[in-house]
Amino acid sequence: MVSDSNLWTSTATRRKVLTAVGGSSIAGLAGCNSVQGNADDDDSSAGEQDVADEVIITGPLDGWANYGQLRESFMEKHSGIEWPEGTKNSGQSLNALRNEANNPNHDVAHLGITDGLKAADEELLQPYEPTNLDEVPDGLVDADNRWTTAYFGTIAMAVNTELVDSVPSGFEDLLDETYNDTISFYDPTSAFNGFVAFTNMNLAMGGSLDNYDPGIEYLNELNEMGNIAGVPAQGLQTSFLQGQFPIYLAYDFNMYQAKYQSDMDPDQVEIVIPSELSVQVPYVVGLVDDAPRPEAGKRLVDHHLSDEGQRLFAEAFVNPSRPIEYPDTIAERRLSEEAYSSSDSIDYQKLVEVQDSARERYVNEVA
Repeated sequence: MVSDSNLWTSTATRRKVLTAVGGSSIAGLAGCNSVQGNADDDDSSAGEQDVADEVIITGPLDGWANYGQLRESFMEKHSGIEWPEGTKNSGQSLNALRNEANNPNHDVAHLGITDGLKAADEELLQPYEPTNLDEVPDGLVDADNRWTTAYFGTIAMAVNTELVDSVPSGFEDLLDETYNDTISFYDPTSAFNGFVAFTNMNLAMGGSLDNYDPGIEYLNELNEMGNIAGVPAQGLQTSFLQGQFPIYLAYDFNMYQAKYQSDMDPDQVEIVIPSELSVQVPYVVGLVDDAPRPEAGKRLVDHHLSDEGQRLFAEAFVNPSRPIEYPDTIAERRLSEEAYSSSDSIDYQKLVEVQDSARERYVNEVA
């Protein structure tokens, strides 16, 4: 099925994401004191100040979420500013910010939500209110404007229909011998993507962020049945495309890319939003505290929220943080809003608090 509308998301899903996260780090924008961007899309307030000829972001690589096109469009708009390709994932980005806290090299941070919360709490980011921030739901913006969501994904499954006879509708279905040696997801101990998948399985099986017992029991049962084919630290999508893993869990935009932006026949890939629950995962950007090139950094943050930036995210099947209209070619390929009815936010501040202990339990208790 395809969406009945090209809009960013349904009212119900938008309401869910608005309820997002608990904790004092996230709230509305009232009373915030921060530097503001300019109203002219991503022409920021840096316009009347000296702007460096380079801007450095912590990551990611060009192949992630259409960042290659985002870089090209930024440098075309700001021809005097060079933006080299990023090289770090979220965890590596946070470590880099910590290591260079007294002498920053990066101007902008790109982080998964939990690492973004940590960076803000550790005062590694500075307040900045980018252009178009008022169109981003409050739950996706830091109370002090130290970070804002640029885009988000939601947990999904990709199923190779040539290798699997029956397409599962959710996690419960995977507890069947039909799926022997088929299931894969990223290693929860080293990849945030994998940790969110582990958390999603736990919540879907009746667990909570305070109780990972159901998720651990679920994974051990899958292991005992021989249904888990692999839990690599990286390269999972490549393995899926090569037919090594018939089913894999990651973000929905990874699945759309496998289906429509690879050499696989689109009819060979079925995308499933798990019926029990699909956890939403924001990715955030923020201006690094004491950034060496702050004015260029502000322009880069603005570009993420610009019409052009949000459209480029949408073209990679990533969910933009602003309510933009999807390009027709993307809208007609996305699943229906009904399929996304299980997509929901969780308490990300709590997720930060339990992440280390949950990962330790995975190492010690999952067979």
